[in-house]
Amino acid sequence: MFQFLHPGWLWAAASVAVPIAIHLWNKKPPRTVQVGSIRWLQPSESKKLSSLRLSEPWLLLLRCLLLVLLALVLAGPQWKHQVPAVPEKHTYLHPELLQSRYLPQIAATVDSLAQKGWQIHRLAPGFPKLPLNEETPLHTFQTDSLASDSTNAWTMLRVLNRSLPANAQAWIFTTDLLRHHRGAFPAMRSGFTWIPVSAPQTNLWLQEAFYTTSGQLRLRFRQSDDQQVTLLERSVPKPVSGQTISVPGVPAVKFTTHATTDSLTLLGAARNTVPLAKLPLQVVVRHSKTRQADVRYLRAALQAALEYRGAAYNLALTSDAQPLPTVAPDWLFWLTDEPIAPFLARFPKIRLKTLQDAPGTSRPQKTESWLQIPGVSQNVPLYQRIAATEKPSDETLWRDGFGNPLLTKTHDAQQTHYRFYSRFHPAWNDLPNNGHFPELLLRLIFPEDVSWRTRFDTRTLQKDLERPRGFTASIPENSPKTEEVLDVKPWLVGLMALLLALERWLAGRRTYRQS
Repeated sequence: MFQFLHPGWLWAAASVAVPIAIHLWNKKPPRTVQVGSIRWLQPSESKKLSSLRLSEPWLLLLRCLLLVLLALVLAGPQWKHQVPAVPEKHTYLHPELLQSRYLPQIAATVDSLAQKGWQIHRLAPGFPKLPLNEETPLHTFQTDSLASDSTNAWTMLRVLNRSLPANAQAWIFTTDLLRHHRGAFPAMRSGFTWIPVSAPQTNLWLQEAFYTTSGQLRLRFRQSDDQQVTLLERSVPKPVSGQTISVPGVPAVKFTTHATTDSLTLLGAARNTVPLAKLPLQVVVRHSKTRQADVRYLRAALQAALEYRGAAYNLALTSDAQPLPTVAPDWLFWLTDEPIAPFLARFPKIRLKTLQDAPGTSRPQKTESWLQIPGVSQNVPLYQRIAATEKPSDETLWRDGFGNPLLTKTHDAQQTHYRFYSRFHPAWNDLPNNGHFPELLLRLIFPEDVSWRTRFDTRTLQKDLERPRGFTASIPENSPKTEEVLDVKPWLVGLMALLLALERWLAGRRTYRQS
């Protein structure tokens, strides 16, 4: 199909009328015929139009054609036609599939795809290419690393949906593990095939460890299979440095002493290492004399949470009339109007955590709202609060019923600061009377380490979600049509140059004949 980028210039082709008019009205000079006498010449009619005839028609044709070609060049001619498109063919392998437990299941198929011209990539950021050929099959890239890969296949699939051409074909090989498919199941484009590869496995790792109030060492393990994750607890006597602890039903654990924090290493299964605090958890509540009621509610909830935890702890209450603690606690609840900055300045490199509630210098706002707390289904009534400014660096943990921040979290170098824009008092909210209060404090003091979900979890996807696609060695061919555009302008310019040279040659010959 012929088209023009600037069709308005086609009107310039009307300029061919100029050379035609010049040719028609260009009369040759009359020739003088010498005769002896005009006596015997008969009179004849005057024929003025007899000279309106074409002279040098080929020269006229060339000049007209040059003007037409110039108009076409200015109009930007293009030739658009349909051509069969060769679709891109890609295969993406989740990095975990290069381990020995998965590789034999996919090696023959992936090698066959590579021989048929498919490009093989890792399903990882940047999608690095694996240079497979007959001399370098897939098994040469096998890895026996014990480190688990945390690449989220769903995220990578969303990137492929946006980045690959519309007619591209892609096979995406992943594991069937839940930890490699986090979030919502993404929609796949036409031409994409997702193939989850299964290799049933179980895993066991050391989740955490702490000393109990009785002086024993409590070890918490997690064990995962394809269906669930279970918690295992074992208590052993306090070890000595370098001791290997034998634990019934689980692999041995090695205890190592360090300068500040000890460590425990699991000698089997996941072989991971967790820290172990040397001293009991230190919790300090700093309060003013006018906040005695708040302290009673907070102290009761803290004691309930810490006793349930079972870890060794020290809980101290100090008023603003007493000197500030000389030793940095692990947790500091600041229920007073005195500035906290001088105390924090004493321990710039200590990883302490603080929680401040609404100070008395701020004007309370009456409200009829509630606390929105993740994990708490019932609404906790909210009666008073202070204004809060939501900063980009703040992480909002709790909100009120209008979506305003109520509990925020901020990291400052080594320290973590929480701000509660209300108080632990029934006149401000119903949290002190709620049974979830100790549980919520327990979550703040001992946040769950969820890294195991991307490192050790072996649960698999639901069977109805997998929907594995059947595949064989034969690869269906797809030949969609696409458009190819050819710029005609360079060809027309070349033709104009040739015709111009021919026109100059003919014009030169004409001048030579007339002379």
